[in-house]
Amino acid sequence: MAQAVVTQTPKVREPIRFNKPSMLGVGTMVWLGSELMFFSGLFAAYFTVRANRTGAWPPPGIKLDIAQSAVFTVILVMSSVTMQKAVFEAEHGRKRSARWWIVLTMVMGLSFLSNQAVEWTHVTFSTSTNAYGSMFFVMTGLHGLHVLLGIVAMGFLMLRLAGSKSDPGELAALQSVSYYWHFVDVVWVALYAVLFLIH
Repeated sequence: MAQAVVTQTPKVREPIRFNKPSMLGVGTMVWLGSELMFFSGLFAAYFTVRANRTGAWPPPGIKLDIAQSAVFTVILVMSSVTMQKAVFEAEHGRKRSARWWIVLTMVMGLSFLSNQAVEWTHVTFSTSTNAYGSMFFVMTGLHGLHVLLGIVAMGFLMLRLAGSKSDPGELAALQSVSYYWHFVDVVWVALYAVLFLIH
């Protein structure tokens, strides 16, 4: 008498999702609200200086490589996509894949910073040249510092995701860093538009 063969279908791992933001995520959003006010103050200062400026704006002698900066703006914006992909992979328990997406995001962020460093050494003006020069270096410099802090935070994420055991707090940390990175990218889009396109 033939025996019936019972086959078991493999269990599909359900993605880990929060029904509500974690406390770390809420704290990050509150902190980003203060960062938004900080950058809003910089934009307000820029437009105040511009409104009270007599003559051409930007002043004569200001030359920026708009096309090259546009390329690295696209790279930075695309890094938000790779960062979100890392979150998606972590939600589905694929830590190794998440780490690779974080590394790619870090490389894109570092390439953006490298371009900014090259740009700073090639511009024909400085902080003491005129008001535009002062605002340009202050605004891009502070944004670059935020990009660097984001890359450092990703480095700590890599250490946290390195272990084979599941850490219940690692996904919340990853999501919080992704909130910060998306914020940094959005701020740069606004800075690029103001400083490079509609100045």
